Amino acid sequence: MDAKPAASLRASPRPARAVAAGLALLCAAVAATGVAWQAWDMFGPKHRPMLQGWDDSFYYFWLPSVVIDHDLDFSNQLAHSGTVDAAARDAGLAQPRTATGLLPNKYPPGWALASLPFFLAAHAATPAGATGFEPGYLLTVWAGQLLYAAAGLWLTVKLVARLVPGAPAAAVVLAGWLASPLIYYQTARVAMCHSLVFTLAMSVFWLALRIADGDRRAHVWVALGFCGALLVVTRNVVVVYLVFPAVVLAPRLRSLKAAAWLALGAAGPVAVQLVAWKLLFGSWLVYSYGGERFDFAHLHVADVLFSPRHGWFYWHPLLLVGVAAFAVWAWRRREGRAGLAALGAILLLNAAWPAWWLGSSFGHRGFEVATFFALLGLAVLWRAAAARPAWRRALTAVVTLAVAWNLVLGTLFLTRRIPPEAAVTYADAGRALAGWFTGPANDLRR
Repeated sequence: MDAKPAASLRASPRPARAVAAGLALLCAAVAATGVAWQAWDMFGPKHRPMLQGWDDSFYYFWLPSVVIDHDLDFSNQLAHSGTVDAAARDAGLAQPRTATGLLPNKYPPGWALASLPFFLAAHAATPAGATGFEPGYLLTVWAGQLLYAAAGLWLTVKLVARLVPGAPAAAVVLAGWLASPLIYYQTARVAMCHSLVFTLAMSVFWLALRIADGDRRAHVWVALGFCGALLVVTRNVVVVYLVFPAVVLAPRLRSLKAAAWLALGAAGPVAVQLVAWKLLFGSWLVYSYGGERFDFAHLHVADVLFSPRHGWFYWHPLLLVGVAAFAVWAWRRREGRAGLAALGAILLLNAAWPAWWLGSSFGHRGFEVATFFALLGLAVLWRAAAARPAWRRALTAVVTLAVAWNLVLGTLFLTRRIPPEAAVTYADAGRALAGWFTGPANDLRR
């Protein structure tokens, strides 16, 4: 644990609470806007389901295929759901079938597994003959994913308060969220895995620290195993973040009892993934991404961080400030070094992916969990500035500008005044903003 909270913060909690309350209201407004924009697909003139393309569709296809069709044949969902454009639909249907004669789905089933309770609730209230793409299904699943997102932010506040005591944790997390790519993936694009991945990672980190602080009850170990396994079967590459609980709990993982409880918790998600692979591909262990492979001989480290084509820091510059502060803070702490190791690993994996910009993306969506480390760094800076009025004013100005920039950029992205896949320079964003009232937005939604 760090030093005692700053005296100024202890003496005047009301201003920090007022700031947090204001930021919470702004976050709620941003979330409502993102969700409403997503719902417009379904309730607007074109009556399109609340799914925005290939990735979203195939994460979702697991649900109607298993619950309604009782199979893993995704061809009818792809052919008739209307969630992808005609060219992508036809190319998808023309893909070579798997060894079991089925259409491949490279995306793991974790997102669908987490959404299953909400899908089943909608299914119980839906007449026979439903396809799973009716508004009742989608709205219920979206509500569940938004609950997960809110839980993830709540856990983030608790983690920041635990690791950086004395910092205004709620204000830091809310402001950092507004300046990060999470504003898009936890509101307008919850059908992708990134919001759920963030929440599951926060759950894993929080449970690990809870055990390290002395809570070693069986159900906490089971929950850690379940959340860790579900994290991996939601987005396989984020297995690297399990280094955090492994390092934090290393002295206690030698216990056979602890290992048994972890295995018990992990059994369900792991079994779902293995059975899905077996039924879909004909093998218990599969690399489902086919010809897409990591290329460590041609790394794009600078690109994934600083390129106008979705560079993490280029699109969200406040996160660079946070990560730099986190790196300084983390070096002398066990939890911090674990975070640095995970951050380095995900950086290399993102940089080694051939499509390192990850297609359509608001910033670089491959760093969704790494946003947490930037938030920790911002908390460290905020605590250090608490007793220095000049520093505090400067930091407040920087954060305010970063939030304003990100909200403007998000608005341009949602309205497709900047392209979702191509590079977007600061000059491009400036021209798009300047032309806001001079012409219609390009309709690049699909």
